[in-house]
Amino acid sequence: MKKTWVYGAATLVVLGALTTACGSKDEVIPSVATGTKDAGTTTTVQVKTETGTGTKASTTSAKPAIDASYKVDGKNVTITYQTSNFKLSEEDMNKANVLGEGHLHLYVDGKQKAMIGKTGPLTLTNLTTGAHEIKLELQQNDHKEINVEKILNIVVK
Repeated sequence: MKKTWVYGAATLVVLGALTTACGSKDEVIPSVATGTKDAGTTTTVQVKTETGTGTKASTTSAKPAIDASYKVDGKNVTITYQTSNFKLSEEDMNKANVLGEGHLHLYVDGKQKAMIGKTGPLTLTNLTTGAHEIKLELQQNDHKEINVEKILNIVVK
């Protein structure tokens, strides 16, 4: 029961973040190349988590890091990421900070799209044609930055 509640609450948090960040489902995403806006497009973030995969917090004082790669398939981009010396924790989001633990914020072209507390591939769907900057940024449980990020510059054709 508790696990189901946590997943349900996490889903509501992600959806709330998306609607808050987006303002509406008819989101406008700026075109990096021209600085203009393409009306009527929506970028959807799908988080597919893998059971049993996660990253463990290090007991040393090693600096946290994030690595990511991506694959473009039409207007969709799948991002695979992994942290080191940092544990992603969905359950502790918005709670007191724990050294080496937190979540990540996902940005597309400078706009926050999601808060993620699990390892797993991310799929961004319905991206507009052109160049996009995807940023994965590690955050403490209370959303304070720890200045660790990975930026992916992708082109959708």
